[in-house]
Amino acid sequence: MTRSEKCALLEKDMTLRGFFALLCGEESAQAALWLEEGQERGYTFGQLRARAYACAARLDALGVPEGWVGLAVDTCPDWPVLFWGLVAAGRQPLLLDPSLDDAPIAHLMRQAGAGALICRRKRSLEMTCVQVTPEALLADGAADASFSPRWADRLALCTSGTTATARVFVYDGRAVCVQTLAIVKEQQKAWTFREKRGPLRTLCFLPLNHVFGFMTNVIWTSFVGYPQVYLRDRAPQTILETCRALRVQFILAVPLLVNNLSVTLQRRLAKESVATRALFYAMRSLSLAVQAVEPRLGLPMARRLFRRINRNLFGDALEQIIVGGSHTPREHLYTINALGYAVTSGFGMTETAVTSAEIKINLRSRLTGSVGWPFSISAYRVNPDGKNPNRGELLIRSEAMHIGCLEEGKLLPPRTDAEGWYATGDVVRIGRHGRMWVEGRIKDVIIGESGENIYPDELEDAFAGMEGVEQMCVLGTALDGYDQATLVLAVGARYGDEAFLLNLARQVRQRNRALQPLRRVRRVLATPDALPVVNGIKVKRIALRQQLETRKIAYRMLSDQAVGQPVSGAPQPQESLPRPAQKPDDLQLDEVRRKVRACFAEVLETDEASIGDDAHFIEDLGGDSLQSLGVSLKVEEIFGVVIPTEEYYQCTSVNDLTALVYAHMQGHGPYQSQAERDESEPIEPIVRFEDTPEYQAFQKRLESMEGSRNPYFVCHESALSDTSLMDGRRVLNFGSYNYVGMSGRKETMEAAKAAIDKYGTSASGSRLLAGEKSLYQELERELARWKHAEAALVLVGGHSTNVTIVGNFCGKNDLIVYDALSHNSIQEGCRLSGATSKPFPHNDVAALESILRTQRHRFAKVLIVVEGAYSMDGDIAPVPEFVRLKKQFGCFLMVDEAHSACVIGKTGGGVDEYFGLAHDDIDIKMGTLSKGLGTCGGYLAGKKCLIDYLRYSLPGFVFSVGISPPLAAATLAAVRALQSHPEIMENLRRNIAVFLEEAHKRNLNTCLAAETAIVPILVGRDEDAFLLSTALGDKGVFVPPAVYPAVPKNKARLRFCVISEHRPEQIIQALDLLVETAAELRIELPPTDGKPNAAPCA
Repeated sequence: MTRSEKCALLEKDMTLRGFFALLCGEESAQAALWLEEGQERGYTFGQLRARAYACAARLDALGVPEGWVGLAVDTCPDWPVLFWGLVAAGRQPLLLDPSLDDAPIAHLMRQAGAGALICRRKRSLEMTCVQVTPEALLADGAADASFSPRWADRLALCTSGTTATARVFVYDGRAVCVQTLAIVKEQQKAWTFREKRGPLRTLCFLPLNHVFGFMTNVIWTSFVGYPQVYLRDRAPQTILETCRALRVQFILAVPLLVNNLSVTLQRRLAKESVATRALFYAMRSLSLAVQAVEPRLGLPMARRLFRRINRNLFGDALEQIIVGGSHTPREHLYTINALGYAVTSGFGMTETAVTSAEIKINLRSRLTGSVGWPFSISAYRVNPDGKNPNRGELLIRSEAMHIGCLEEGKLLPPRTDAEGWYATGDVVRIGRHGRMWVEGRIKDVIIGESGENIYPDELEDAFAGMEGVEQMCVLGTALDGYDQATLVLAVGARYGDEAFLLNLARQVRQRNRALQPLRRVRRVLATPDALPVVNGIKVKRIALRQQLETRKIAYRMLSDQAVGQPVSGAPQPQESLPRPAQKPDDLQLDEVRRKVRACFAEVLETDEASIGDDAHFIEDLGGDSLQSLGVSLKVEEIFGVVIPTEEYYQCTSVNDLTALVYAHMQGHGPYQSQAERDESEPIEPIVRFEDTPEYQAFQKRLESMEGSRNPYFVCHESALSDTSLMDGRRVLNFGSYNYVGMSGRKETMEAAKAAIDKYGTSASGSRLLAGEKSLYQELERELARWKHAEAALVLVGGHSTNVTIVGNFCGKNDLIVYDALSHNSIQEGCRLSGATSKPFPHNDVAALESILRTQRHRFAKVLIVVEGAYSMDGDIAPVPEFVRLKKQFGCFLMVDEAHSACVIGKTGGGVDEYFGLAHDDIDIKMGTLSKGLGTCGGYLAGKKCLIDYLRYSLPGFVFSVGISPPLAAATLAAVRALQSHPEIMENLRRNIAVFLEEAHKRNLNTCLAAETAIVPILVGRDEDAFLLSTALGDKGVFVPPAVYPAVPKNKARLRFCVISEHRPEQIIQALDLLVETAAELRIELPPTDGKPNAAPCA
């Protein structure tokens, strides 16, 4: 019988009798499995039916009264036999938690009006009740031939809670069948349930009295024929051994299982070497990255990647885990999904049964903890919290809803409103497309002193995965008349380890600072005691709060300065994480404004009285972006705040900057990152690209150029050397980055052609998986030798190399400090990284030192990024000074050598050779292949440990095709030619000197140029630079203009690129034509004052 046929038959008889008949229809199929003395044991569906009928007959024989019968037995192979035996005997099962004390068991029995209880030990219930053990009902033997099932069609599930608040909810056979059909329908859409090797062996881990365990293990997965794998006990080692031995493929579990597995893995990892830990995290990043692109490829690949680890965990058969019952911290989701186990989340309640599950396997859905869309039989809506229309209390309407509630033996109507909606008490967020995220319980929400709602589950995400923490809970505890968010950490035997607790407190502090100020925890408690949990699933916050307040749990207050003495009483009214020191009383808003105005005046070198509080710094006050940067640094130093660059540049007046500084002083900034925007917020759709703001701005720029020749995208029909072919004529070329003439050189072209003959024109795949070649390895060794580094890595583009290394080396707890004239690729990398990023004035060592002195202690990693030589002004960075600062303050230093490699140093080796640096003075040496080396691509050089890590984890390398073989071969030939032909660099240095000398003879301003191949000639107005470039082109000299916004307003220049192939007479000819053309156009070129003039770009 196919699954579709089975479902069609169930639709015709939606009773528990009809369900059981179909459940046991394939009599020889395996229903249950377990290990017994190391051997596989089990029973079939046919044996399940026989044993259930025998149990039913025994119920009659033992005189168990009809009606409701309590079933309080642990999850075990006998549980389904007992349940179906009760149903077949006409008794209605009341599913009870066997871990409950006698009083709550008695309460629930009285509510249901139950007259009998199946349990393993005698209970003191203070009520008339027949108690029967499972062993008495499961005696060997079959039911008498005369036995005829009478079939009950109801069962009851109970909520957790105190004796007074626990409730009993009733379901009938129709609700169970409707639930089953809905889940099977969703299952057919899910890729993970493809069952290539037959029915999936499913771990029966959950308590079967709980709605999640009952509806998924006893009902759904059993109905579709999945064998249930039972455990001898719930010890972690038993779980892992059973899964390995019986090759479990599918697990339905609570977050506790996933969390503990992740924590155990982290503990083991902590004992490994630094290299092993680095390799693990590199593999984790690779796994998640591949899964993000293509999960159907990524999940199997991840299981192969982590095969050795998985074999020691659940084994290599497990593919999917669905968790439900409470929130799963994101850190644990990252780790377990990375191993190749597709972990998704589901949602359900005792009152509603299971109503949704995430069936999409895309990585984002799995990592965000989405519980998916409601099943076809259910509907969701929210009662808004007043701020966000899609966030608030969840209301559910479902065809599988409970049919009533039992109180004092009477069946009362279902607890729904007139339209059938059930108010769940859960706080959820529903996205634009209907997907749902659970954010906590209304009763757990902490109302802060500013009236804000703080959701404990969200906070627990932020503190997940800390080593040594066995359990964790965020809850509200009273302080100064308000509930304060309190983090309770169960640390077991390490409770007395002062050093461990102090380090733990510092970790908490660091993570806490990354949260929005009003969402931070205010106190941290460490306890040696286990936290109370319900059904082994989630921490009972109310019970924990009561334990804290009634001195039933030991704890210590933590801060990153000291660990408090052990406390056995209620928490004292003090904060574990001290608030920042209060600012002086007189430092109010007006005082902040006065000091900001003084900063404006000092930087602009003007009187304070001339600065209006709403005047625009650039447009009204005449400042430029470098001066604006100076204001930023002064403000941060005066007020002791860190202002993210993206916020600072939105504040262009005294009033704007004052408001921003004041907001940061109060502990919160006014700007919301777009990356954190709630997906449920309304947004204006744009459906035509012509309507985008960026395109409209682009059109305006094009219109402003009408009437003049476009100086961009000029075609050259030859290699760009000292000359090139343009519009059919040969011109002097001063616009090329072919600094040492490698593009077009005989050796490089021959090497490229030979590589095509051997390898073809493409790597045809990522080097990690299919595209590796010995040629690439040879090139990387040669680049490493040339750059005085231990190892190197070649990537496919220069811009993309910067974006991927800067964007992935640092994260949200880090700082990137970069030169204000840094290339766009570095700034794009900063945006990608999520780190705090700050520019410092060009080559200003003192300004950088000030930033590091005041800000270094706030961040984990700090990366300093500079260029070896700058492309707009041609000046060389004072790299030794940056090396000094990186050592003094404990930072990493990256140097972009796009315009210094192949230009400075004896063999063109760049700043290392030029300054005589030690091989490890620069941590990340970046360069391009597209300039001096004459091909296309980028490279990174540095320590072997860094390059090895990047080789497995850098997205721009791992997920990109390898460099084209002819480019690699030509690059290798170019590097070798530079080292074996010293005349190449000698010619370049001669030509640079000739150009500067001849330019100064003609009183031309060469900005900051000194020893690099880029020599700008300052012009002034953008229009004049365009006119000169066009006119010189007409006279046979190609030189491109550099205009605003690449350089400051009225600082436009012609950017001459001098290469080794130029001859002195060509340089003189070009400069003479420049002076002549400027005179003809009546353009007055700014003179030199005998020394380089600072005219850097913004």
